[in-house]
Amino acid sequence: MISSYLCILEDSLVKKLELLKRIEEKSLEQSVMIKDNHINPDLMDKNMDEKLKMIEEINSLDDGFEALYGKIKKELEEKKEQHKSQIRKLQGLIEKITEKSSSIQAIEARNKSQMDLYFTKQKKELQSRKSAMSVARDYYQNMSKSKHAAPQFLDKKK
Repeated sequence: MISSYLCILEDSLVKKLELLKRIEEKSLEQSVMIKDNHINPDLMDKNMDEKLKMIEEINSLDDGFEALYGKIKKELEEKKEQHKSQIRKLQGLIEKITEKSSSIQAIEARNKSQMDLYFTKQKKELQSRKSAMSVARDYYQNMSKSKHAAPQFLDKKK
């Protein structure tokens, strides 16, 4: 009975690892998009939505894993030697998952800092354009006023 539960736990960890690999790929795609400095909001949103779905699936897998492990934990500790090889497999998968999670966190941190720089640059460009437009508008307003000369009185007496 425990052996079949351990197989289910192993399958859950394998699925989680595959999802993490896909999330890592999506994060790397984001890095490429950000480095190009021509971020397509639609593609970025699609990428983020796909990652969000995978994260939700991982959360679901984690909840199921914890629930199942909670059921067999006590019995597993008592029969640890009988299931030694399966436990080692699970530990190996958990180690890979931890490494992949760390890798993803590093990529996401780099992406965040690059996005912050990108948005700061975009904000400065927008402010510069706004300032230039304001100067141009003021110039045109002043020039249009200068065309209308105020009436002037000429004294023709000498």
